[in-house]
Amino acid sequence: MQTSLFPSNKLLKTYDAIRTSFWFVPCLIIFATLLLFASLLWLDQSLALQNTLWISFLYHADAEVTRDLLTTVAGSVMTVVSITFSITMVALTSASSQFGPRLIRNFMNDTSTQSVLGIFISIFIYCLMLAAASENFASGLYLPGLTLGGAIILTFSGIFLLIYFIHHVATNLQADNVIDNVFETMQTNILHIFDEQRSNESKDASCKSVERTLKNSFTPIHIKRSGYVQAINYTNLVQILSSYDQCAELLVTPGDYITSRMVVIHHSGDEPSPTQIQSLLSCITLGAKRTPIQDPEFAILQLVEIALRALSPSINDPYSAIACVDKLSSTLCNLVHKQFPEGIACDNEDKPRLIFKKASFQSLANSAYDQIRQHANGCLSVQLRLLEGLSRIAEQAKKKEHWEFIRQQKNMLEHELRKHDFVDHDMQEINERIALLEHIIAKRSLC
Repeated sequence: MQTSLFPSNKLLKTYDAIRTSFWFVPCLIIFATLLLFASLLWLDQSLALQNTLWISFLYHADAEVTRDLLTTVAGSVMTVVSITFSITMVALTSASSQFGPRLIRNFMNDTSTQSVLGIFISIFIYCLMLAAASENFASGLYLPGLTLGGAIILTFSGIFLLIYFIHHVATNLQADNVIDNVFETMQTNILHIFDEQRSNESKDASCKSVERTLKNSFTPIHIKRSGYVQAINYTNLVQILSSYDQCAELLVTPGDYITSRMVVIHHSGDEPSPTQIQSLLSCITLGAKRTPIQDPEFAILQLVEIALRALSPSINDPYSAIACVDKLSSTLCNLVHKQFPEGIACDNEDKPRLIFKKASFQSLANSAYDQIRQHANGCLSVQLRLLEGLSRIAEQAKKKEHWEFIRQQKNMLEHELRKHDFVDHDMQEINERIALLEHIIAKRSLC
């Protein structure tokens, strides 16, 4: 999701809430179905389609029988709607208990489920309205045949849609598919977040001028509310600062929890006016929970949460934890090649205006590995896969911070493994993984 497409954080937050709701897409589908019903009924009234040979059978039926049939179909579809909602709630309950409550937004974001719910409700409304409209044609042999044909097509489509929905839910609840969906979403979110933060950067800009200005004199700006930082409109912040030729340092980043009266901005020069303070604070959107809108760590922690639940004694599913480690290692391999934001935003004249907290490879990588490593103590298969993941990252590492992370995690894993008395085969495998990682580190360090 490109956050730059939205001029304000409120619109961005509203879009995210709509995207993860069960009401917006169904409402659009219902509205489209009502338009379809009105259009087909208008065609029935305007055109003499009862004389057209290939659809004439739709216009020569008993109105009472047709109305009874439509009522029966509407009642059956309503039963299917109840079943669909029941399946959806069971799926959400299962996902919450097995994968964690924060994964529910991923299931609610599924457009297939939203569309299926909307289509079934639309079929019900369509049949009821057609049953009511057919009374106007009860006299004589004429019925709204084209509109009736639409009801027949929608009903048959609903049968196949129910089969698809059951298959879709059964597929989506499989642990490997859940993990892969979270991984794909995480990759997209991180890419867009980095693009947004780099949108105001300049290759020639340096934060030293802003730091010098703030070092001489700055005014702390306090926020009045508490909550999680869900989004920050960096573009608007830069424009506001540029409008009265000032600069600032932003002390919070999306994902941080802030308390009321906390200092969130260091503003250069004298204290800004209340209007300017309000405009600056309006660029920071708070909420009751973290979201992946601009928070790259949130997406990583979703996979970490699945792994931690899989390692818990109640679930005891090391295979899912291993799958999470594989996806996290793949993410870190991709991040090795990413250009991270510099943490400095410029105005249209390439003049530095804002210093902000930026994500780093080491912070994201530690978020991905630390908790799993701590909870995998005693689960040798997951610990070995962590070592293997470090080897894959080491094969592509380029910078000092990459090597620092690899060596730090390798030493902590080795320390934990050496504390246990493993049998010969397990010990041999541990030594082989550690030796391979050390070989890659030594070989790559010489390059």
